[in-house]
Amino acid sequence: MSSLTAHLHNIRELLPTNSELHCTLLNEGFSNQVYLLSWDDAGQLVLRISDIDTEVFYINRKEEMRILTCASNSKLSPNLVWSDELGNFACEFLPQPTLSWEVCHQESALQRLAGMLRSIHQLPKGHHEYLVLSVIRHYLDQVSAKLNGNVNLQQEYNYLLSCFKLLKQPKKLLPYVLCHNDLNPKNVLMDDEELQVIDWEYAGVGDPLYDLSVIAKSHNLNERQIEAFVHFYSPHLNAEEVMEVIAMYSRCYSLREMVWMLLKHIVTPEDTDNLQEYYRFKSSSNLNPFH
Repeated sequence: MSSLTAHLHNIRELLPTNSELHCTLLNEGFSNQVYLLSWDDAGQLVLRISDIDTEVFYINRKEEMRILTCASNSKLSPNLVWSDELGNFACEFLPQPTLSWEVCHQESALQRLAGMLRSIHQLPKGHHEYLVLSVIRHYLDQVSAKLNGNVNLQQEYNYLLSCFKLLKQPKKLLPYVLCHNDLNPKNVLMDDEELQVIDWEYAGVGDPLYDLSVIAKSHNLNERQIEAFVHFYSPHLNAEEVMEVIAMYSRCYSLREMVWMLLKHIVTPEDTDNLQEYYRFKSSSNLNPFH
């Protein structure tokens, strides 16, 4: 059986017996296989088939499934209806759209996002640590080990390594908590009524201000919005200190994205989208702060 056919067999009790099933591959992401399962003229389930090297990309499937279950039970993520020990799962399909990469938030949306973050950060921590500088270092080591003499990729590795050397560990202002670590607009389902989060693949124990920084950077917040967002999250934080931390973590986030894309291309060279996206990201003054 094909990968999809095998997994449809595994969840056969969830599927209709008297309606035609339609499977649509969703392709907004760069890892794993994600299918929308529809019947009766409506989306019903989302099936995620694990399709990425977890060791290379610093993913803990056991912890991901535990966290996803907690998030689902807390209504922070779509209802989880099936999962296995390999990180494959099915959840209910929600009609709320993901946000646009060009999203422009109103203050009310920032309040809702801050409340959502507080709820995520109150989930049970678990034992999988996610410290972004260590993760970037891990990715760089993986890239270096897999270059195989490719001169062009060696140049890109050298560039990314030089960027990494410009980073430093931000000051720890808050206790470590369970963090999502990848709250870009495409992982946020949001409309005027509902707000939920998907793709918990990189969740782990870390600095809550990194989550705030990912939102600040990837959701296009300006300085005034970042200050308001931080206040909504925790009004007792020192604004000047927090802004310094967020500035550094925003640079960390950008570098993590670039290293991830280059590593994904090296691991799966037949998929040229990752390399194209890497060069697009690298050349953008809005996305790449190391120009």
